[in-house]
Amino acid sequence: MIATLALGGSLFAAAPADAAVIDLACFSPNSTNVTTFNPPLTLVNQPTVVQRTTKYEPCRAERVPQLNSGYETKTITMNDDCTMVLLTLNVNFTITWNTGQTSTISAVRSATISGGQLIVTFNGTVTAGLFAGSQAKQVFTAPAANLVACLNGTAKLPSIVSRVQLTIFH
Repeated sequence: MIATLALGGSLFAAAPADAAVIDLACFSPNSTNVTTFNPPLTLVNQPTVVQRTTKYEPCRAERVPQLNSGYETKTITMNDDCTMVLLTLNVNFTITWNTGQTSTISAVRSATISGGQLIVTFNGTVTAGLFAGSQAKQVFTAPAANLVACLNGTAKLPSIVSRVQLTIFH
């Protein structure tokens, strides 16, 4: 069973309903992720600079009422191609909140294409900082047309722009 949380006019799936307490929720439409690939991805695996910037806004945290936004950014160079967008990976990332506090999350990243959308889900745990010990679920949703074209070998993929939903709960 999944609880639905309504905040700021947006609905999204939140933590499991069995006695979960929401520590923090950040939601669309303003929460976004932009991932760029340089050079743009193709079917050829090659050295690529991958830059990801995630903006979390608006956010609500009952125990930290002054917390209302955050960001996370990461740049890495790796061998990459468009098929790797759909891989399942273990990831770590640190969100910096507008309060100056941080939350480090260790998660399993999985991705699928469904109904013309690329859906990337991160399920994990806050391992350090604010909300340490709580569970985290983050979902990126983006149009999949450019990725599908890349997977079919008919286009390059320079970037993916996603809507973001983040829930931290215990």
